[in-house]
Amino acid sequence: MLRVAVRSKVKIKKFSGAQMLFHWVYGISWILLVLTGVTFLWRPDPGAAAVGLGPLLQGTVGQAARLVHRVAAIGLMVSPLLWLAGDTKTLWPDLKELLSFGINDVRYMAIAPLHYTFGKPALPPQGKYNGGHKVNFYAVILTFVTFVVSGLTMWFGRGAVSDGTFQLMQILHSISFWGGLAMGLLHIYLTAIHPFTRRSLTAMTQGFVDLSYAKAEHSVWVEKEIAAGTAVLIEEATDR
Repeated sequence: MLRVAVRSKVKIKKFSGAQMLFHWVYGISWILLVLTGVTFLWRPDPGAAAVGLGPLLQGTVGQAARLVHRVAAIGLMVSPLLWLAGDTKTLWPDLKELLSFGINDVRYMAIAPLHYTFGKPALPPQGKYNGGHKVNFYAVILTFVTFVVSGLTMWFGRGAVSDGTFQLMQILHSISFWGGLAMGLLHIYLTAIHPFTRRSLTAMTQGFVDLSYAKAEHSVWVEKEIAAGTAVLIEEATDR
């Protein structure tokens, strides 16, 4: 008789349902904004000649693209409220940690490119969010503000603001697009493609990550949670 060895894998809870919902609404909205917004780079002014992807903005296709862009913009703007309304217990402690950038975070940012490419040197101990998460958070906040301010001005301000102000908002929107795109692609690569860090993806699909991975990447957070008795652990059977 064939015998199958059953092993277990322990996971630790990192994110709540509200956090995951916020992340996915924000992420999907961001992707839709990128896919529809890239066409506007070739024809930011409806009166200008259509070049590059600009022809996609003509006719019913263009109307649909603008509608999707605006609906996605609303999704992006309201997404933080899903976390705020759904899980205030984690919101403020997490924001406090994200806004705290210490010496270990500086060291992490200096070492991480070498560590994730060659496996050494060792990373400094990190909390629930490492230095990379924090830098990404700052980039998200900055582009969120600039996108919202410039986007709402272009959406509702045509004719109400000066031509110079309108053009400035267009430039700000484009700069935000390229900066946000660079950080977004890096984020997607690290969470979905990189052979080691992609293990963190389950935090946003299940709420849990492997305890072994969490200890390696977020040892300060794991030790604190276990010592305080607040760690939520589950054991998952795996066939080998």
